[in-house]
Amino acid sequence: MFLITGATGNVGSQIVDQLLAVGKSVRVFTRDPAKVSHWENRIEVAPGDFANPESLRRASAGVEAIFLMNGGLAIGALSQLLAAIMAEGRPRIVFLSSLLASEPGRFQIGRAHIEEEDAIRTSGLSAHFLRPGGFMSNAYQWAGSIKAQGVVYNAMGTGKSASIAPEDVAAVAAKILTSPDGLDPILELTGAELLTVPDQVEILSHALSKTIQCIDVPVEAAIEGMIGNGMPARFASAVAESLKAIRDGQGEQRTDTVERIIGRSPTTFEVWAGKHRSQFRNSHSSE
Repeated sequence: MFLITGATGNVGSQIVDQLLAVGKSVRVFTRDPAKVSHWENRIEVAPGDFANPESLRRASAGVEAIFLMNGGLAIGALSQLLAAIMAEGRPRIVFLSSLLASEPGRFQIGRAHIEEEDAIRTSGLSAHFLRPGGFMSNAYQWAGSIKAQGVVYNAMGTGKSASIAPEDVAAVAAKILTSPDGLDPILELTGAELLTVPDQVEILSHALSKTIQCIDVPVEAAIEGMIGNGMPARFASAVAESLKAIRDGQGEQRTDTVERIIGRSPTTFEVWAGKHRSQFRNSHSSE
């Protein structure tokens, strides 16, 4: 039995699908069972919340391994969750961290993830740490302006990065959950292509058969936009550090980890955009 947290998200939902596809037993930890009802009786549902460690203790009973999402928790709260898990045994942990954790001295987000990784290490539980770079699904933040204006506002200029499909992160996670032997405890994950935002916008334009304009904006404008959309100012500032690094040409890291672990090349942005094009179309559109 494998316990999956974050099962309604881009990565967690894919892990559930991929484990079920190979006949594994899956239990989903969720605040809202209605949101996982589409899996019907193919999964076990464990209602709960990270704010309630006792609910995670119950969900952890009898599981072999747990996919643990970064919930943005204070270290004290994470330690309580780990203690709750250990009250039911010593399952292996696969933790979704961040590539920025590889440079904690430069990035606030990296420092936060290193602290979370260290809390898991200190617990004594066997763990693997997935450190993906930027997700292709970050492009969903453009959906509103694409639908309304045919525009993407770009704070990363012509800086390149090798974004990764959530499906590929999930494939690596599923592999580690089921067959962890011999795999490094820290796994840095990227896509294979170095693309700029204008490159991605051009690919989306072709996928949608629609002209999309890419408009360069300063990082400061992106911060204002994130705050305007409800993101706390300190989180917006932390995200902006990575935007600026990419804009300045410092985001070009690529790894071969995905191919080494799952035996195929990472998904290209063209394939990902074609698969998810409906997310960028108005529901009544005939495009």
